[in-house]
Amino acid sequence: MTDAEGAGPRARPRRVLTRAAALLRPERDVAPLVGEAPPMTIAQVARRFWPDVRPLRWWLLLLVVLLAAAPLIAVLEVLLFQKLVDDVLVPATLGPLLWIAALYVGLNLLSAVLSGTDDYLSTWISQRFLVGLRTQVFGHVLAHPSHVHDRNRLGDTMSRLTSDTAAVESFMIGQFANGTGAVLRLVIYAGALFWLQWQLALVALIAAPLLWWVATHFSRLVKAVSRERRRRAGSLSAVTEERLANAALVQTYNREAEAVADYHRQNLAIASAELVGARIRAVFLPLADLAELVGTLAVIALGTWALATDRLTLGGLMAFLALLVQCYSPLRSLGNLLPALYSATAGVERMVELLDEPLPEDAPGARDIVNVRGEVELSRVRVRYPGAGRDALHGASFRVAPGELVALVGPSGAGKSTVARLLTRHVEALDGVVRIDGQDLRDLTARSVRDAITLVPQETALMDASIADNIGFGRPGASREEVEEAGRRADADSFVRLLPQGYDTRVGQRGRSLSGGQRQRVAVARALLRDAPVLFLDEPTTGLDAATSRRLLEAVARHRAGRTVIVATHDPVALEYVDRVISLEGADIDTAPMQVGAAR
Repeated sequence: MTDAEGAGPRARPRRVLTRAAALLRPERDVAPLVGEAPPMTIAQVARRFWPDVRPLRWWLLLLVVLLAAAPLIAVLEVLLFQKLVDDVLVPATLGPLLWIAALYVGLNLLSAVLSGTDDYLSTWISQRFLVGLRTQVFGHVLAHPSHVHDRNRLGDTMSRLTSDTAAVESFMIGQFANGTGAVLRLVIYAGALFWLQWQLALVALIAAPLLWWVATHFSRLVKAVSRERRRRAGSLSAVTEERLANAALVQTYNREAEAVADYHRQNLAIASAELVGARIRAVFLPLADLAELVGTLAVIALGTWALATDRLTLGGLMAFLALLVQCYSPLRSLGNLLPALYSATAGVERMVELLDEPLPEDAPGARDIVNVRGEVELSRVRVRYPGAGRDALHGASFRVAPGELVALVGPSGAGKSTVARLLTRHVEALDGVVRIDGQDLRDLTARSVRDAITLVPQETALMDASIADNIGFGRPGASREEVEEAGRRADADSFVRLLPQGYDTRVGQRGRSLSGGQRQRVAVARALLRDAPVLFLDEPTTGLDAATSRRLLEAVARHRAGRTVIVATHDPVALEYVDRVISLEGADIDTAPMQVGAAR
């Protein structure tokens, strides 16, 4: 096959990647691939994360000094080897052996100390950078608005927080150390080669451009495969988390076989990407070995001539060959550096995609809200989520007086949960004004607003901890008596006392060891312990029977004194306990109050 047909030497790596792309098309996925971050250059990555490296710059300088010491000691050991051959082996005398052996032992001990120090320091630097970066990224992700968390797949986000942060560390610290060490070793070894015999050194370095050409030629392919592999790993994590988190649902519908097949397909995709990487290495590594072999054979040929013409001693030739072997190692490392950087860049891009997600910020001069009375008002508010085709709320207006208990009703999609997100500053209004105690929420700090408004979401969120820990989450530092009192006020104490360890009973992941009504009452107890001036309950009786719903709502109504309570609900039972009803029809608000009955 001719080059025109795509079978020439330059076409082979392209064919390898093309075949891989055919195997790894997104339509073969269970779910869409995640992590389509825009490509970044090496310079862009370095500029992006230099502020994180800057505090470690003096430690990195010390690391560079240690990296330079190792090849200097290696050169001294090779020169001692030359003396050993020329002054001990060739004349067959033991006279100089004692001092040469003593120097060898001393250099070996010094090398061991420096090597251990270098290894510990490099590990300390990389781990300090990694801990700081992971903490920073985790804090950033945790601050994402709730609709961003709804959009992203948890398994993929977890993959980015672990393996992709390690890729950033590899790029900024690991590869810096590898590259700097390789350059220092190359300079020192090459200098020693030229000092021993400059003609041989010139011949020896003919392999350098060959190694560099091989590395740069394959670096693009390595980057493409690395991006594919990391994207697939994110998809695998997402599929794994999703199926295991919903294991009961999978079992109930007898879908175990399909779940295993989905998991298997994701693993096959990763295996295919790994095989492509193996094919690339199968071409790259022999070419690198060939370049080294050519340089070594050329040195042996010229060195034999220099030995025959007394231009070089036997010890000098053997020392030169020993240094040459040492010199090719950093050349190979430098040749691998560019592919390694491109490989790390694939993970860096996915990390940057997380960090570039904008966070809600307080307006300049925002102030804390204090002495909250609990008046809530929406005035012609319009909300649309990013990427949505229509408004979640349009022209919404209503007012809740301090201390009122109101029901917010309307069909699914009318915007009840959006009102909750507005009040807790998880989403901002495009038009209109949201006020608390007459103050525009945009003029207030999000932290103080969330201290004033407690949300009990529709999907009850409990941690895999004890009931006491879950209730106490509402107010750090609360005493055990206060926690149990909150449980009694939420009508949770009676069932908690019947559990094996009472309030110390662990509830399992997402509270699955409890029933729906029990989870709701624990969540309400947590909200009551927090004792915020405004309490928003989003569909608190979903999935509960009428009796359980009444117990929950009675507990809320009983302890509403001094607190504004908004109940977003579809449940007619809830209307028995409110002062009035606010109806959301579509996206419009009917502000006409409807007296249903006094709270019990």
